[in-house]
Amino acid sequence: MQNISPKLTLEAESHSSRKLFRWLWKYYLKSQTKKITIALVFMSIQGSTLGALSYMIEPMFDDIFANKMTEALIWVGLAILGLFCLRGLAGFISTLIIVSVSERIKLNLQKDLMDHILTLDTMFFEVNSPGNIMERVLGDSDVVKSIWSGYIATGVRGCISICSLMFVAISIDPLWTLVTCLGIPLLVFPIIWLQRLIRKSTQISRRASSETTVRLDEIFHGIHAIKLNLLENNQISRFITKATESRRASIKAAGGNAAVPLLVDVIAGLGFLGLLLLGGSDVINGEKTTGQFMSFFTAIVLMFDPFRRISGLVTAWQMTKVSLERVYVLLETKPNITQITTPEILEYKNEDWTIEFENVAFRYPDLEVFTDLSFKIPSQKMTAIVGASGAGKTTVFNLLARILDPSEGKIEIGGIDIKSMSLPDLRGLFSVVTQDKGIFDETIKDNILLGQPNSTDEEISVAAKSAQVLTFTDDLQLGLDTPCGPRGANLSGGQRQRVAIARAFLRNSPILLLDEPTSALDSHSEDLIQDALEEFRNNRTIVVIAHRLATVKNADNIIVLDQGRVVEEGTHTELVSRGGLYSGLYNSQVIVS
Repeated sequence: MQNISPKLTLEAESHSSRKLFRWLWKYYLKSQTKKITIALVFMSIQGSTLGALSYMIEPMFDDIFANKMTEALIWVGLAILGLFCLRGLAGFISTLIIVSVSERIKLNLQKDLMDHILTLDTMFFEVNSPGNIMERVLGDSDVVKSIWSGYIATGVRGCISICSLMFVAISIDPLWTLVTCLGIPLLVFPIIWLQRLIRKSTQISRRASSETTVRLDEIFHGIHAIKLNLLENNQISRFITKATESRRASIKAAGGNAAVPLLVDVIAGLGFLGLLLLGGSDVINGEKTTGQFMSFFTAIVLMFDPFRRISGLVTAWQMTKVSLERVYVLLETKPNITQITTPEILEYKNEDWTIEFENVAFRYPDLEVFTDLSFKIPSQKMTAIVGASGAGKTTVFNLLARILDPSEGKIEIGGIDIKSMSLPDLRGLFSVVTQDKGIFDETIKDNILLGQPNSTDEEISVAAKSAQVLTFTDDLQLGLDTPCGPRGANLSGGQRQRVAIARAFLRNSPILLLDEPTSALDSHSEDLIQDALEEFRNNRTIVVIAHRLATVKNADNIIVLDQGRVVEEGTHTELVSRGGLYSGLYNSQVIVS
């Protein structure tokens, strides 16, 4: 049975904040240590200026105002102006560094996600929708970048501000400080409850956001079917359902996050009430000066804002943690198809590219495809693999290129087990034309160049001519520079097919794999492509999957599959004369045509 990883489905997993942050630091923040250190220095300067400002209030009231020292007032005013300028400059520099680091983290994370995702097996993409994966690469990575800009930076700056202001407050009167801060412990249990609420709501919101992206992806890719079947209202309704679920969860999470500043405000109000009662009495009784009270009051007021911000971060972290977990789970998903540590080095000058399946077995989770499949494809010959739908023809291609791995048996190319080759070397042996064509939103020339990016214009022209691409591009204003559109929407099915064939010709690998290469072509274009294949087959091993049997009449050998096993093998003439399965399939197509 095909080994299917239990982590193919991107389900939510819970991880400790320490583990996640340690992972983030190791792979993304550590490389930015120098910038982070510089930013921390400027954050410290920015935060400490608040303490210096509140400290200057006492002499301003007790000395300058009380003694009417006008000249000193100017110097104090200039000092305060200097503090604000220093604070502003430090904040400006630290913000630029923070943005630089945040965007670098986001870019590196998205690059690593894409690098990793492209190593995963096709089974992973069958289990997880493109919209879900896109949301993790774009949406969740964008949330993760705020860990530095929104959490570390705000937390560090706020803690320094609070520490400097707390030092001023305690130096004036420890008892006043104790009374003012007496209600802070009351925040602990409500915040813990709110964290759980926010985490649950955010998980629902992120999941609903992914499903909304999935719905959009399916709508835009299936727009023709939607319009032809009058499904506009149906699709809008399904989209709104998902979007509404995301909205409700987001509001709930935001409400929980906003409740923390509310609680802080209430506790702060109680603290100020205690301060006025205790501190005001001390000033009235002459035990403290007005300057001391104003300095203390200023320190507490200035402390209020960073404290609210840090308290909010405690719960807001749960929202970011959900996205961080989603990214972490994706990066921890391992591919089933891997290569050995020391693969064999292929000698591309070797002219023996014989392909052999030996007792190969394969099954999908709910479908058995092969149990004991064995056949040989000779080197430098054209071999066709035919059979009814579901016989396993395309699975043969996927096994050959190690898109899938057999559960039993062995596949060899040129006498070498393909599992002993590196994946780049193995897949470099093939030029491929598949049923989905694989046309990207680039120019026709760029799509052909994907076969061999370093090719010359002359080589591109030869490949395009051989694949009959020039027969339609010569009539286009931009020729080969014509944009293909999303998924090749600007081209007809036959035109996309010919571009894909031109790409395979340009790649010029020793083995050519063709999966229904003429399925979208008219009879005239099909004849032209057949002639091109005849020229291209020299010194190459060609394997063709074909449902239209007329396209494989010239094959050197035809392998007929039925229910996952080889039932017939021979040339077209031999198979027709036997009156077996191939003959029946061919005659039925001749009658229909």
